[in-house]
Amino acid sequence: MPMTKNQELNRQRKKKKIRRRLFSLMVLVLTGIYLPALWNWLFSSNTEIAVIKTATLEVKTPMTGVFLRKERVLDAPGTGILIPSVSYGEKVAANQEIASFITREMRALVENYRQKEVAILKRVISEYENTTGSDRKIWEEAIEKQVSKLADFSNSGDFSELGTVRSSLDRVLEARARTVLENLGANSKFAPEKEELERLKSSQIKSVQSIRSPASGVVAYYCDGYEDWKPEDRHSMTVQIIDEVLAGETVSERWITPSEIEVTAETSYGKLIINDEAWLVFCISNDMAKELRVQFEKEQMNGKTLELQVELDDMNQRIPIEIEGFGESDGKRTVVIARMNRFIEQTMDMRGVAGNLILQSVSGMKVPIESLTNINQVDQTADIIIVEMYKARYKRVRIVARQDYYAIIENLEGVSQEELVNIFDLYIVDPRNIEEGQVIEQ
Repeated sequence: MPMTKNQELNRQRKKKKIRRRLFSLMVLVLTGIYLPALWNWLFSSNTEIAVIKTATLEVKTPMTGVFLRKERVLDAPGTGILIPSVSYGEKVAANQEIASFITREMRALVENYRQKEVAILKRVISEYENTTGSDRKIWEEAIEKQVSKLADFSNSGDFSELGTVRSSLDRVLEARARTVLENLGANSKFAPEKEELERLKSSQIKSVQSIRSPASGVVAYYCDGYEDWKPEDRHSMTVQIIDEVLAGETVSERWITPSEIEVTAETSYGKLIINDEAWLVFCISNDMAKELRVQFEKEQMNGKTLELQVELDDMNQRIPIEIEGFGESDGKRTVVIARMNRFIEQTMDMRGVAGNLILQSVSGMKVPIESLTNINQVDQTADIIIVEMYKARYKRVRIVARQDYYAIIENLEGVSQEELVNIFDLYIVDPRNIEEGQVIEQ
């Protein structure tokens, strides 16, 4: 019997009603299954937990600065050629010969003498290479000492003083040959050469002028144009001067000792650096300068000096410095004056420098700054969420130091044992949406 129009509509309504009931039942079942998982994802399983550990945190700030030293310019005695007797960066005593000066006309005589001298000394060494006795032991020990230095340079990868060792070896070998030659009797087969050498040496002495050091210090065959700066000028350094020096800084031919230097009268060929002390005048941000000034004044009140360290670009060692005082400010940066008595030779070819000032080096409980909440910038306190018995516990701590993304924290004074934060405690890395007493799944 064919269905009427009303019967067909009723049948379709029943089907739709059944489908709606089935859909509602499925939603109810899925909600019952996934709601706990969603709850755990939002409030438990997505909570990152870490362990409090001890570490050292260094508080640094960028700096740019200039070196001021006790420098004495070395002027040529006339027009001619200077032959260095000591290497770049070598320490000399007062009145020690540092170079020989000859005129261009006498150059041929000097070279002739030197070639004959070297030839004779080589023959002496070759002839008496197998000599024995106490003298031989002295030479061998001197040579071994220089070879040991070469091995140390090779292991460290720092060849900055290689030229000094080479010069020292040359001098040891030459001194040995001279000693052997001078001890030979008048009847030795080298007697004619010895007489010729003495004659040439006598002629050379008359034509060669010995240049001696006016004081003890370190020799450099390089001038950068700032040698007229005096130690007392450190108090008049400005941010603008530091920026200008740094902008014009060029890389010098570091540690190179020229075989000879052509000079004209009253011109500079190098300088002598008195290496007992030097000064680094640098500028840092005003905010960091305020913190530094507080440290400086605190140490002064206690009758002490503020000692810090700086790390310079392209230098793998840190320089200890002693803060002397503060200079001008341009509104953004402040000038700081520091004294140093180490690494003067290693920095003697630098004038304008950039790097970092190490303000603090603090050891303690280290955590990410993002794990701290309710930070009070005045008294430097904050909350950290500790996980105890699977529950979140807010504990108040003090921020001792902070740098970049990390902070060193310590407990507040006078808190109860239950409120202490300890090493190896579990803490929540991201404290957002975490409530006191909330259950934390580990």
